[in-house]
Amino acid sequence: MLREIRIKNFAVIETVTVPFAPGLNVLTGETGAGKSIVIDAILLVSGGRGQTDVIRSDAETATVEAVFDLPRGGGARGVLEEAGIPADESALVIRRELARSGRHRAFVNDSPVTVGLLERLGEQLAEIHGQHEHQRLLQPLAQLELLDRFADAEDAVARMAALHAEYRAAAQELERLRGADRDRAQREDLLRFQVSELDAARLRVGEEEELRAERRRWQHAERFSSGLVEVTQLLLEDRDAAAGRVARAARVLGDLGRLDGAFADAATPLDAAAAQIEEALLAVRKLREGIDAEPGRLEAIDERLDAIARLKRKYGDTEAAMLELRDAAAAELDRGQRHDEIVAAKERRAAELLTQLRAAASAVSETRREAAGRLGPRVQRELRELGVERARFDIAVEAAPAEQIQARGLDHVEFRLSANPGEDPRPLARVASGGELSRTMLAVEVVLANYERVPTMVFDEVDAGVGARVAGTVADKLAVTARGRQVLCVTHLAPIAARAGHHLLVAKAVRAGRTRAGVAVLSGAARVEEIARMLGGERLTDTARRHARELLAGK
Repeated sequence: MLREIRIKNFAVIETVTVPFAPGLNVLTGETGAGKSIVIDAILLVSGGRGQTDVIRSDAETATVEAVFDLPRGGGARGVLEEAGIPADESALVIRRELARSGRHRAFVNDSPVTVGLLERLGEQLAEIHGQHEHQRLLQPLAQLELLDRFADAEDAVARMAALHAEYRAAAQELERLRGADRDRAQREDLLRFQVSELDAARLRVGEEEELRAERRRWQHAERFSSGLVEVTQLLLEDRDAAAGRVARAARVLGDLGRLDGAFADAATPLDAAAAQIEEALLAVRKLREGIDAEPGRLEAIDERLDAIARLKRKYGDTEAAMLELRDAAAAELDRGQRHDEIVAAKERRAAELLTQLRAAASAVSETRREAAGRLGPRVQRELRELGVERARFDIAVEAAPAEQIQARGLDHVEFRLSANPGEDPRPLARVASGGELSRTMLAVEVVLANYERVPTMVFDEVDAGVGARVAGTVADKLAVTARGRQVLCVTHLAPIAARAGHHLLVAKAVRAGRTRAGVAVLSGAARVEEIARMLGGERLTDTARRHARELLAGK
């Protein structure tokens, strides 16, 4: 329940606190006094769009703060818990701040929140019906939503919509796979060529670096060869070669060692040097053999390096990158070769989802048809009590072909009315006058009020188009609707105002050249005066006052 709303610098309201009570609350006042501004403020804290043009011209910001009783175990607590916002045991405070800079803010229990969260929270706290709600009744979608509310089918419809979205995604993916067959064939040809070319190349990580090192040796082969020849001559072949000199020196020291053992010790390092020279000669011979072994090797290396360079331009900067691309292409080719299997699996999944969707739509359709058979007579009864005495009202539920299934199912729902004897019920948009449409909307809402889960219902001029003759009946209907919940109603009709348990007067005044709207709680003589004004206009008479007292006494 809405306890109170505090409004500051909003439209023509400078600052005001509006208290509300359980049961039926009415807001009255002259045309243009600002009654609907209070409703707009409630809409704002319920997640409505915030616009800078509602900020008073002499202010930079506007603030609306509402205090709600927080129902135990209701959906509002679930929204708060999901958002991680602590819930007070008794009160919920929602605040919207609008700024000319466009930096609007929203808070719940002083925690900053998004407008989306406010909208979800507002859906659990209040059901708001604006001045033109009856025009919305002409829309097929609105009629379908109203029937779903009465049938308590909203959760089933939400599940069906989720199933429809899943089916659509599966069907689109299947269509994409089928449509890609031609492109897939071309792609597979390319992949096969890439894998074949890379396999034929027999690439090895590090090969290019090894080939470049070998190429450098072959480029300088002549210099290497002559150098090795020279080294061989210096170590072995010259008359004064190192090997011969070391051998002769070792023999001399050996001969001397036979005369004195100390000389023999000096020969030992020379023996080691001779062995090292022999090892060096073996290494030089091997290098010479490597240079002379393969005629044409340099050309072969260049050809291999050119082949690797061509592959790098196409497939990657390194052998590792090219081999990785080869593996990826082979994997994609394998998946492509399993394309028919994938398509078949997707077809099975789409068929399963479609079967589930059609079953869900069929169940919802049955629920709607059964509910339409109950809602139609009840609305008809309410219409007759609201002054459309010969009204005939029914609800047609027609199913579209199965292939035209939508998120909300197969059904087209149409509210039909006949207000005159001898005429068959026809679609509302074609037969209902403004007054009949308003009363039809009120009749529907009176019936649906018993199925409404929110604690507060708000009606902005629900009596539009309703004459004085049935005003008392409208008042009775609103009073019944207010049993067990809170109803806020903006009205111009005295019988409705008199039935309320809580009466608020909205009035405008001009002070210091500025227009300001205020809200006051009426009781006693002040309330009699206001209801008398509603009955007789600006010139109050004793007759109007007496009539007002009678209305208040009979409520």
